[in-house]
Amino acid sequence: MTNSSGNLLQTIMADPRLSRGLAELPSDAKTVTLQMPAAAATFSHPSWDALLDGGVDDPDGLAKTRTLPDERLIDSSPHDRVVAKVGCDATTQTLRLTSDSERSVPVRRVAKIGDGKGCEAEYRLVGQLGSGGTGVVYQAHQRAIDREVAVKSLRVELLGDRQSRDRFLTEARVIGGLDHPNVIALHELCMDETGGLFYSMKRIDGSSWDQQLASMTLDENLRVLLRVADAIRYAHSRGLVHRDIKPENVMLGRFGEVLLADWGLAVSHGPEELSDEIDPTIGGTPAYMAPELAIGDPSMVTFQTDVYLIGAILFQILTGHPPHHGENLLACIHAAANNLIRPTDVGGELMEIAMQAMSTDPAERHASVDAFIAAIEDQQIHRQSISLVRRAERILAEAPAPDPGAPPGQTLENRYEPFRLADAILREAIEAWPGNKHAHRAIIDLQRNYASVAAANGDLDLALALYEACGEGETEVALRIRRRRDQRNEYQRGQAKYSALFTQSPEAGLLLRLSNGEILEANESFLNLLGVAAADIVGSRMPELNVWRCPRQREKFVRDVQRDGRVDNFEAVFLRSDGSPIDVLISARTTDLEDEKVLLSTIRDISLRKQAENSLRQSRARLRDLQRLAGLGTWSYDITTEEIQWSEETFQLVGCDTRHGPLDFPGYLATLHPEDAPRLQAVVAETIRSGTAYELQIRQGLASDVQDGVPVEKRSYRTAIARGQPMTDADGRIIEIYGVLIPTGPIETSRAFAG
Repeated sequence: MTNSSGNLLQTIMADPRLSRGLAELPSDAKTVTLQMPAAAATFSHPSWDALLDGGVDDPDGLAKTRTLPDERLIDSSPHDRVVAKVGCDATTQTLRLTSDSERSVPVRRVAKIGDGKGCEAEYRLVGQLGSGGTGVVYQAHQRAIDREVAVKSLRVELLGDRQSRDRFLTEARVIGGLDHPNVIALHELCMDETGGLFYSMKRIDGSSWDQQLASMTLDENLRVLLRVADAIRYAHSRGLVHRDIKPENVMLGRFGEVLLADWGLAVSHGPEELSDEIDPTIGGTPAYMAPELAIGDPSMVTFQTDVYLIGAILFQILTGHPPHHGENLLACIHAAANNLIRPTDVGGELMEIAMQAMSTDPAERHASVDAFIAAIEDQQIHRQSISLVRRAERILAEAPAPDPGAPPGQTLENRYEPFRLADAILREAIEAWPGNKHAHRAIIDLQRNYASVAAANGDLDLALALYEACGEGETEVALRIRRRRDQRNEYQRGQAKYSALFTQSPEAGLLLRLSNGEILEANESFLNLLGVAAADIVGSRMPELNVWRCPRQREKFVRDVQRDGRVDNFEAVFLRSDGSPIDVLISARTTDLEDEKVLLSTIRDISLRKQAENSLRQSRARLRDLQRLAGLGTWSYDITTEEIQWSEETFQLVGCDTRHGPLDFPGYLATLHPEDAPRLQAVVAETIRSGTAYELQIRQGLASDVQDGVPVEKRSYRTAIARGQPMTDADGRIIEIYGVLIPTGPIETSRAFAG
């Protein structure tokens, strides 16, 4: 035969009745075949018989697709010979073998439900599983092995057609010669007692892919497609082209099986073959057909034809429908012949793979099924890489924004973690797919934003390194940060000596950020003073450490610092790490450090002094208690403030009301006898000068006898002994005189006189 005689489209269009019939058939996903013997063409489609039964004139040469001669076999030749007489009852039938290819086919008895021959038959048909243009598939029970199998038989109306029989035998032998986990396993090729051809194969508990494809996920469908492609790759290695790959011909088992079936259109292909040696049957499924299948030129069928078909399935996975469509079957064949692919809004790398596989020119398709599989696997890697980029972007988008009111270092440091995690994920995405431009752009954006946050946190070296990494090391913002870093480094060198003095100072020192009280540095003396480690307090905020025993003291200290910028000799009580109190004396100054205000404080332990002062106060209190019990009057005179304090007994001796407070020193001298006042004033002055104690007998007048500082004409006096003792501070300076009045006689009245 010639190539032109095998042109499917030309044959259809040359026969008006055939083309009209196809124009009345729906555009479905069923297989069509056209066998081209020398005499006439034989067209096959599952709906063709129903169409003829509906009243369409039988096109010439097509009636034999549904008419069976009485002898079941036609085109007898001198090679025909009687080989056996078999039967299930008294009736016998003669089988004619018209071809050497059928001589080795064994005869098996087949029983249908209800025909009464089940006990003797090797195969008992249970029910129909499906049908196609050339065959019907049944569920059956094989008696000898006691197993459930699937049986595919040649359609009854094709039993008398030599080409159909040869095609069926070829299909069975093709499947039987394939040993691959994704190719359905053929058990046996047989002939029944009426001359019908059938073969048994593995029964799959499941359904065809076309019934499940729409409900499966993209990943699930891609996994099935790759397994089908692997089966085709294996077939190509055996020199076979399937020509009818579609979801309907793929069985999905309940236990994960993926099996490619229906090899009825498979043809042998090799570089040494000539066009006139290619199988004369042409066809396929128009909804998926490659252009060369629709045109029907056998010489154009190559391995790239199967590449087109698996690309068409990928198109259906992505869009939900096959690539070719028309108002009827004829229009669908025209669409396939002209490679008219349904328009779609679906895009992306997978669609690009599908469209390349479905190129009109086979040379532009993937060079092999291996190349198609590699493209899908690369896309899955790319998709994983893209997914990683999206994950990194979500991490950055969900990262909490810095709180301006919170400690800057703490808040911004917390923001570093999302950057670090996203950076690691983006680098993983680039490692998976070095050509992922989105990942490369995302990592540059991340480094730029990370650098901005690091600069705001004062991590200038990190910020500059990030700007260098993203290629922006010479931008204006990077230059400004570089200047800040250089200024900082210069300042740090200038502060190095001071820092050494600070850290090694025997006096406790503390450096805090003024804005939030964060401890920037604490020297060894401070750590020893409170019994803490640097890691426990540096970086923490002072209010959070509970160092101050009295919060009101801390608040007053802060107010004084904010008001004056300094504090001198501020007494407070701190708490050690074990909770014990310690008296301290704080002096502090505010200063600038790296463009921010800090507070430098020195803390002195005054616990011993406070203990001594407390002991002294306690001793004085006890002495005053004893003196009060003895009826003695006590008094003290603060030389610096000139403040005088009297005991209650002194008020009684002098005759003053305690509500008015004690008299000052001149007022007190006015209460004495005029002769005694200058004497007391002289000994007090000598005590202040020399630091020695004194004792003097005086006549103490009553204050009630003095009016406006002038003694009344008659006054009352009581003889008393005045004793005084100077008090000194830690430097030996006299700061106070402490004394007692000891009454020694009764009150006497005498006339006052000018002194």
